Formats: sequence, C-alpha cells, structure tokens
Amino acid sequence: MAKREQVVAEELKNQQLAQGAKKEVRSIAQARAAYEQLMDDIRSYCQQARELREQAAELQQTGLTDFQVSKEIQQFLKHAKHLDAVAGQKDGLPRQQALELIDRLEQEASDCKQLLQYNEAVLDRQQQELEDAKAAAAKMIQDAEERLEQTRQILSEKMAQLAELEG
Repeated sequence: MAKREQVVAEELKNQQLAQGAKKEVRSIAQARAAYEQLMDDIRSYCQQARELREQAAELQQTGLTDFQVSKEIQQFLKHAKHLDAVAGQKDGLPRQQALELIDRLEQEASDCKQLLQYNEAVLDRQQQELEDAKAAAAKMIQDAEERLEQTRQILSEKMAQLAELEG
C-alpha cells in the first residue's frame, strides 16, 4: 500500500512539475517579448534622434539664418540628444536586467526539465517494480495452489490407504 501511495505521490508531483514547466515557458516567452519590446523602443528612439538630426541638417543647408530657423534647429538637436539619452538609459541597466531575467528563467526551466526527466525515470522504475511484484505474487499464488493440490492428493491417498488398512 505504501508503494502505491508513493507512486501516486510521484505522479502528482510530475503533473505539478509539468504544469510548472508550462508556466516557465510562458514566462520565458513573456520575458523575451518584453526584451524585444525594449529593443524596439531603443531602436525607435535612435531612429527618431537620427531623423531629427537629419531635419536639423536639412534646415542648416537651406542657408536661412533667421532666429526662428536657428531656434528650430536647436530644438531638433536638443530633442535628438534627449532621445539618445533615453535610448542609452534603456540600453543600460533595463536591457541587462531583461537579459539576466531571460537567462534565469531559462535555467529554471532547464532545471525543471531535468527534475521532470528524473521523476519520469523513477516512475518508470516504480511501475516496473510493481509489475515485477505482481508477477512474483501471481507465481507465489500459483505455487501455493499447486502445493495445496499436492497436499490434497497426498491426504486423499493416505485416507484411502488408511481405509484399506482398517477395512
């Protein structure tokens, strides 16, 4: 009975691990999606900064020198510098943290897969032990029935012999 309870407990644990592994896979996918979004944001900021610099360069090439054009060029360059700073900030620690999170989740998923494989091997071994125990029990029952039948035959023969001797 204890073996059966152990097998059931192992089976439940395997089911929980399988569900946990599925959650990890989703978490890894979510972490990768968040990382890709972060990288898209960084690329977008860099692209916007590049476009603003190009607009400023185009305005400078027009040769217009009035105050409004100069102010607009400065605003473009200032905004481009700000976008570069934002991209730089996101490219630093947040990017590193996102990569570390992905690595950690992948390691946890790998550990979970290894544990799952181990538990599946244990379950297979326990199922084989159960089948072996069933076969051994069936053999013991068959042997006991054969001994019982032999004892009945001997008893029957001895009763017949006794009857012959007494009678």
